Amino acid sequence: MAIEIETSRILEFVQANQSMAPLAIFLMAMGETIVIVSVFIPSTFLLFAIGGIMAAAGVPLMPSLLAGWLGASLGFSIMYLISASMGDRILTFWPFRTYTETVGKTIAFSRKWGVWGVMIGHFAGPLRVLIPIVAGISRMRPIPFMAANLLGALGWIVTFFAPGHLVVSSEWFRSIFSGFLKFT
Repeated sequence: MAIEIETSRILEFVQANQSMAPLAIFLMAMGETIVIVSVFIPSTFLLFAIGGIMAAAGVPLMPSLLAGWLGASLGFSIMYLISASMGDRILTFWPFRTYTETVGKTIAFSRKWGVWGVMIGHFAGPLRVLIPIVAGISRMRPIPFMAANLLGALGWIVTFFAPGHLVVSSEWFRSIFSGFLKFT
């Protein structure tokens, strides 16, 4: 059975609900940085597509971009605070005790890169959710952590969300695909 997707209906839905776009991007970005939740929200790659869909529907970029930045940095901050308060005990809980090799790789990464690792950590795929946890366990100072977290979260959302929006909203894209899509 083939799935038919009517693009005009999708764009109408997004346009009608554009006030919810920043909240959706905020929750996706935050979920991508929280242990267990991140497994169910593969938002890194979805953000590019959603940015394009939002542009095609005429939804402005900046509110969602800011919301994504705040969501990604808040998720890292929550994981940092939880692990800083629990210390090494957090590693005795599932899923950490099950993935000791991955935790070990993250610890080695954090030792090598220090505070820069927090910034880079936003781009570190499967290690992403562990970076703030290791930073908290190792008692990284809060101000350097937050500075690196904010810069890394901004870089991540700009890298994965903004391009989809900017490409689809460009005149070049619209001229090529105007026969296939009805842009707002």
